[in-house]
Amino acid sequence: MMKLRRQAREMSLQVLYAMEMSGEPVDQVITDVLLLNENPECDETLLRDLVRHTSANRESIDERIRNRSRNWDFNRIALIDKIILRQAIAELIFSEDIPPRVTISEAIELAKKYSTDDSHVFINGLMDRIYHDLIEEGRIFPEVTET
Repeated sequence: MMKLRRQAREMSLQVLYAMEMSGEPVDQVITDVLLLNENPECDETLLRDLVRHTSANRESIDERIRNRSRNWDFNRIALIDKIILRQAIAELIFSEDIPPRVTISEAIELAKKYSTDDSHVFINGLMDRIYHDLIEEGRIFPEVTET
């Protein structure tokens, strides 16, 4: 299950990046990415949900990133980092069955794999602040930690 979700997140990242570069419609890019990856084993429902929620809510998600990326000009944030952040924020808000710490951890892993050496630190800090904002807004609930 975890491997299928990780693969879905990686493919969603590919789809969102390809959409950014090509301007092609969502369904076409998803189909193309699935074909290019030779129909890999992944949680295709999560893939489609992440892509749709991320692209449909891009403006409000970008506003969250702008508000929380102190000392960073939004336009200077690497495109891959923006996409990782957008996808993770969409997952936090819309994937209620995935624990927030898993979402944040997966975003950090994506940054380590696909971005610069320091990106994971930036993404971790930003996601932590956004996670707490979403709790304050009542959009998500804090995780209960066992003692």
